[in-house]
Amino acid sequence: LGRADSLRFDTVTLLAIGACHEALAHAGLETIPRDGRSNSFEIAGADPRRVGVYVGTGIGGINTTLKTHLFHAMSRVRGELSDVSNEPEADTKTADAIAELVGRIEVERRFNPLAVTMLMSNAVSAAPGVRFGVKGPCRTTTLACASGTAAIGDAYKAVANGELDVALAGAAEYLYDEYGSIFRSYDITGAMTHGIDDPAMANRPFDEDRRGFLFSEGGAAILVLERADSARARGARPLAEIAGFGESFDGHNLIAIDSAGTQVDRMIRSTLERSGMTPDDIGYINAHGTGTELNDEVELNVLSQIFGDDVLVNSTKGLIGHTIGASGAIEAAVTALSIRDGVVHPCNNLDSPIRPMNFPLNARRAAIDAALTQSFAFGGHNACLLIRRPA
Repeated sequence: LGRADSLRFDTVTLLAIGACHEALAHAGLETIPRDGRSNSFEIAGADPRRVGVYVGTGIGGINTTLKTHLFHAMSRVRGELSDVSNEPEADTKTADAIAELVGRIEVERRFNPLAVTMLMSNAVSAAPGVRFGVKGPCRTTTLACASGTAAIGDAYKAVANGELDVALAGAAEYLYDEYGSIFRSYDITGAMTHGIDDPAMANRPFDEDRRGFLFSEGGAAILVLERADSARARGARPLAEIAGFGESFDGHNLIAIDSAGTQVDRMIRSTLERSGMTPDDIGYINAHGTGTELNDEVELNVLSQIFGDDVLVNSTKGLIGHTIGASGAIEAAVTALSIRDGVVHPCNNLDSPIRPMNFPLNARRAAIDAALTQSFAFGGHNACLLIRRPA
């Protein structure tokens, strides 16, 4: 990624492109430059018609949208204020106050001529697709906090049914803005952590004293999905194998999860059944685990009913905060690495669990053959992946 890329793409798209580069390199898939001017590549040995890109995002492009709107809305105001401060009859105190105010209105130097391609959410998949010369399906999944999990699930189905040989799948999110309006929008819902004086203790999923989720500025994770026989043929060593994918929809509320957890329960049980697995096969659950009062309670109730209280459960959000659309992809990667390395990370700040489940309070070694990772989203979307040790 170079300076030209930073001028052409929103940060969320830069994160997606960078993660794709890293994923391909980690998978041992060589990328060959094909056009130096556009900084584009082709994947060596791959038929581009059988390569797909599936990237999720919650509100990808929002950073550019806000900057563009701010420029359009405030440039005239800045100019008018400057004119007033320069009028001969303006006293020095007034002129200085206006000049100071104008200086505090942060806007870009000019209207961005690439605004449309930078603010459109589908750029998170389209830009990597162009970068790597992909000719197969190129899709963006926007399901709020379930975006990454669903994007990987859709890619898994395309590879499993023979439509694709290789898929780049995951998610990216970037939620910073100079005036904090994105932060304020989430905070006003009442879902974000509050009322804790020590910042280090603010993020505590599954604890009796949880106060909401910790907002994360953003992140990205991309996985390379490939048929097992194809990976073996080129000598690749898979991190893990996706054994199943499931979705459901609460049909209940645009923010609050259904307190009965019925559709989450149905999703998990049906996904296990389709995959030929039972609850006893699952040794680890990377939970949605936001730290919100109702979410955590509903999630643990469902998990306990299906798996009992002995299965290992943790929340990656407890360590890195909630990356919204990117969270499910990051957690899928963490789950795959936990299986490969035989280590699960701790549940952060968990002093008084709301249920007596098997929460690791420190990094713990564990032989994991199969795991579940799941996401719930504003809107009522639920998605899960079953991931297991490769055969």
